[in-house]
Amino acid sequence: MAHLLRIVMIHGHLSGVVELSVDGHTNICGTNASGKTTLQRLVPVFYGELPNKVVPKTRMKFDAFYLPHRNSYLVYEYRREAGNVCQAVLTRKQEGGVEYRFVGAPYRPEDYLVETEQGPLALD
Repeated sequence: MAHLLRIVMIHGHLSGVVELSVDGHTNICGTNASGKTTLQRLVPVFYGELPNKVVPKTRMKFDAFYLPHRNSYLVYEYRREAGNVCQAVLTRKQEGGVEYRFVGAPYRPEDYLVETEQGPLALD
């Protein structure tokens, strides 16, 4: 079975780049309504849960909530049984829904981001 190493959210429902390392003990802390539970809900999606089932019914669909922009990325970096590190990348389809891409390499920020004077900017 694949071993999830980290989740990287780029230009998603939380601004900027949010990285959650899950390859050991993980502590997510913050104030009320800061996005802790929302971030935790991303883990079951990697293991096969339907994306729309992790979003409360009072919110938008998964793609509209977690991937609100055309340059929003949700990157699951994982280790395969053979030991190689790969990525499952989720993006929002133009017509709605989620598009999956599998990359046979570890996550590298330069594949998704360009550095600007205002900070990192997600590529289209």
